Amino acid sequence: MLRMRICALGMLMLPAFVLSIASTPASAQDKAKLLDPNDSRLFFSFPIQSGGNAFHFKVELGKSGHVSGVSVFHEGGSTPFQVLPKCASIDLPDPATEDWEAYEVSKLLTHADLNFDGFEDLELLTYYIPHLDKKLYCIYLWDTKTGRFRYSNALSELAVNPAPHPENKTITMHEDWQGGLWTESTYRWNGARPELIEQNSLHGDGSLRGNEKCGFDFTCSRLVNEKMVTTLEKRVCSPMEDLPDCPAAASSQHQMLPKASPQR
Repeated sequence: MLRMRICALGMLMLPAFVLSIASTPASAQDKAKLLDPNDSRLFFSFPIQSGGNAFHFKVELGKSGHVSGVSVFHEGGSTPFQVLPKCASIDLPDPATEDWEAYEVSKLLTHADLNFDGFEDLELLTYYIPHLDKKLYCIYLWDTKTGRFRYSNALSELAVNPAPHPENKTITMHEDWQGGLWTESTYRWNGARPELIEQNSLHGDGSLRGNEKCGFDFTCSRLVNEKMVTTLEKRVCSPMEDLPDCPAAASSQHQMLPKASPQR
């Protein structure tokens, strides 16, 4: 559901370089050639463990210029020992072309230790909305038993701007919408699956601003006794308003506020 909602929104907010190409005459569009599949910028190299040998990675492009997956090479190897296909649920709305800057290409593949096992995991970009800095990824976790990467469907379904926090072994996902609305969700690993333990959000209707009508709701939820519990809900008049700290548990006086309804 999350990916379907983001995808539908994203199609209305294409990246700036896509919009600029779409607004130019067909003759100008024809000048934007597809990026060479062997372009040096599509090659990445880094060790997956501190002090280990570097692995080499090549982001693969299909005939249409869209990302199709990533090939993985051992140090000194000329043949990939693993080819990871892109997860099929979402595709970048525009193909990679020669007009892309190096920093744009570099966003296609990133890495981080997402399950806190001491090994780097892969994040293959599947969608990007620059003005919201919203990135969606296919996630591949390193499996020490097999010595290979494996696709994580559970984590990929949640992967909106994932940020790992090794100090407490949690992962934060942050999603922004237009108008200053946002949701931030924090997960911890419960066995092989990420478990939601905290969620804060600012949602509502900006049309209710002014005239002493506040159209936003700031909500905090926490995992308490294995259930997500709303610990705070506060009516907010502006996304720029200072927000209170979220309590760990709901107070005995806490009551749910009625949701703000659009002005009629």
